[in-house]
Amino acid sequence: MTHPVKEFIAKTRLTHNAFAVLHGISFQRLKDCLYGYTATIPQKIMCVMIQNGYDEKDAQAQYLKWRRWKAEQELHAPAAATERRTNS
Repeated sequence: MTHPVKEFIAKTRLTHNAFAVLHGISFQRLKDCLYGYTATIPQKIMCVMIQNGYDEKDAQAQYLKWRRWKAEQELHAPAAATERRTNS
């Protein structure tokens, strides 16, 4: 599953810090988005993506799909770890 913001930053060949500084985005806000802590892609980040040819609806939809996938992975991860310990 691909995170649209991570994908975009990788295409720019910038570090996360350089991306934030160059576009006037708080590094903490960027980090929150990259970890999926924001409900949607923050507007400042989305504006930069739009300026570079991304479709807002598609990017937001992909982000929400990624967030759901990430939550499901976290939900199943503790169960898998517990199962391995009890089977050992």
